[in-house]
Amino acid sequence: MVDFRPIDKENFYPLLKMDPGDHGTFVASNAVSLAEAWLYYESHDTHPFAVYHGKDLVGFMMVHENREKRVLYLWRLAIAKEHQGKGYGAAALRRLIPLARDSGKYTSIVIGYMEGNHRAKHIYETLGFLPTGVVEDGEIILKLDF
Repeated sequence: MVDFRPIDKENFYPLLKMDPGDHGTFVASNAVSLAEAWLYYESHDTHPFAVYHGKDLVGFMMVHENREKRVLYLWRLAIAKEHQGKGYGAAALRRLIPLARDSGKYTSIVIGYMEGNHRAKHIYETLGFLPTGVVEDGEIILKLDF
């Protein structure tokens, strides 16, 4: 099972150094993501997390809340190269979905993937995300309604 932990002085630099492997062409670097989290810090609606499997840091996730629309946007999900193919990305989503749904704060989760990222597309569709027909900045947008 995976869990999400706050970014702290223990995992900050390992996250910055995390190598997403070939999938790095499909996601922003963790450095850019953490900078964006800081940019939105004062609005309290963007939340970065370290993804752990037991004591092992395996990835990075960042979500953005739109409280008015009651939508949770998954802005980033990156699993370190050495941990890819072990199911941690899907496990992170399987953990996030009930947390978001059961919170009562959201009616859906919106997620996107870059054309050509077949692994992400497969995982998202397997978990019930449906295409919206929207493409933003080259990202194909999917949605999971609760």
